[in-house]
Amino acid sequence: MSDFSADLKARADLAAIVGETVALRQVGERWLGLCPFHAEKTPSFHVHATRQFYYCFGCQAHGDVYQFLMASRQLSFPEAVAALAERLGVPLPPRFGQGDGPSQAERAPLAKLHTAAAEFFAAQLAAPVGAAAREYLAGRGVAQAGCDRFQLGYAPGSGRALSLWLQQRGTPPALALRAGLCQPRRQTGGMAETRDDIGWEEVYDRFRDRVMFPIGDERGQVIAFGGRLLAEDPARPAPKYLNSPETPIYTKGRVLYNLDRAREAIRRLGYFILVEGYLDCLSVFMAGFENVVASCGTALTGAQVHGLCRYARNAVVNFDPDSAGATAAEKSIGLLLEEGCKIRAVTLPGGLDPDQFLRQHGASGYAEALKTSPGYFQYLAERARRRFDLRRGEGRVAALNFLLPYVARVQDAIIRAELTDELAQQLQLESAVERRQLRQAAAQRRATLPNPGTATAAGGPGWSDLLPAERLLLRALLAWGEEEREERNQLLKSLAEEELLAGLAANPLIECIAAQPALPPDLAALAAALPGSERQLLAELSFTRDAGSGEPLSAAAVHGAVQALRERRLRRRRRELQQLLHQPEVARDSARVTGILGELQTLDRALSDATPAEARATAAGGT
Repeated sequence: MSDFSADLKARADLAAIVGETVALRQVGERWLGLCPFHAEKTPSFHVHATRQFYYCFGCQAHGDVYQFLMASRQLSFPEAVAALAERLGVPLPPRFGQGDGPSQAERAPLAKLHTAAAEFFAAQLAAPVGAAAREYLAGRGVAQAGCDRFQLGYAPGSGRALSLWLQQRGTPPALALRAGLCQPRRQTGGMAETRDDIGWEEVYDRFRDRVMFPIGDERGQVIAFGGRLLAEDPARPAPKYLNSPETPIYTKGRVLYNLDRAREAIRRLGYFILVEGYLDCLSVFMAGFENVVASCGTALTGAQVHGLCRYARNAVVNFDPDSAGATAAEKSIGLLLEEGCKIRAVTLPGGLDPDQFLRQHGASGYAEALKTSPGYFQYLAERARRRFDLRRGEGRVAALNFLLPYVARVQDAIIRAELTDELAQQLQLESAVERRQLRQAAAQRRATLPNPGTATAAGGPGWSDLLPAERLLLRALLAWGEEEREERNQLLKSLAEEELLAGLAANPLIECIAAQPALPPDLAALAAALPGSERQLLAELSFTRDAGSGEPLSAAAVHGAVQALRERRLRRRRRELQQLLHQPEVARDSARVTGILGELQTLDRALSDATPAEARATAAGGT
């Protein structure tokens, strides 16, 4: 580390810099918050104010201010030093960072040129030459306030307007080429001629007759442009949208449109809205939903998602309803799941995109669409129901193989088990073999079902198919003696009256155990009363080493397992009600909708009053 970077580090306030990304609370000399580098619900990320050092007890991420900037913003070390120097208002030494990617000396003129180009395009939009562009934007519902807020502009169609303006300013043409604002007239061997001594007469504007959308980095510095073609010419076909090429200051796969304006709202609200296009993003933002971002004319990337999840891990995906939009939504959901996000998916009625919907239904209609948007799995299951014939075995297998990759991306084993229950319900799987194979695939995080020929002859559930709560309750019911009879009877009564075992693989075996008079149950008599498939499960339970291991069967552990099943039942009912709300015949019945919303509120209160952390811990400990 150079003397300059060491001195800069000594002047930095790490807690203040981390606090721009992570919501921190002070505990003595330490600051505590949720780790920005992995998904967690309980804060384990610590910043030591005196030692200027951070450490996460969850994922072991650690380091100083430079390592934090490098990890959180995907910067090289010289870029991190430059970013810190800019934040502190300290000029960089000459030639700083050369040899380690683009230096500040290379980046600064490119950034300055983009700022000037944005001002030029904005002036052209306001000038007489921009009349058609203003008319187009007005027709799309973009008022002057939106043009000003997003610095919209217009690139004239002559092909020389920007070039001549830059030439008059004394800008070297080679710099305009490196910035991606101009293109050479000649090609050499299939490559653009970009020699340093190229003259202005040899270049022309990259963007012509386009509405211009400046793209900023997270600090709001313009680093690229997206241009929407204003008028199509069949004689000279051109792409509807054209983006800047990658440059030393712009990497498409790392930048999200509008994140510079949206990041504070995302951090404050705790979620972000992800849309496809520039105009969709602008319209949603100007309607009051300022936590919206869009990819910059390319498919969403893992780097973009990772950067976005530094601000929040709750996502609403609202892509266009056409096939391309649905495919993009599916890919985006997969990337968001890998980052541990909670995801909802919005499908706007009438096949409308966000911009069209807002113009027809306003902000209140969009707010209602966000409020009632289903979870991503319900959205994907509906996609599967439309694509595959679930009446046939082949169709059900195809639907499961379509959905399993999303289940496999979920890291939490208990959540994966819950998703398999939901998936079986959504696709109406009645076959025990299909349900068992589905659970096994989810438990092992496989993206496809096993070959149908690998099913066991018995066709019944195995120990690995059971939820952790089921395993713990089975262990208790087989181990309890006369001294626990009252506790056993109360447990069985609760399970039956609350229907906590409905749809679970352990239900038949528990019913047989409950009918046995002796405590603990006589295994031989119990096995004789069971069908072959359940007898197999009893054998695994009795003789498998893993089945008999686990924490002591305390009252707290059993209570936790019951609580886990109660929460599962509440969540299943909540999903059923949410599905009802999206059925057209129900949506038209206002009285029924009111009743469903009331029941949903009751369920939400019950879920918030539950103790999911305790339930999960005890259920998982019962394996």
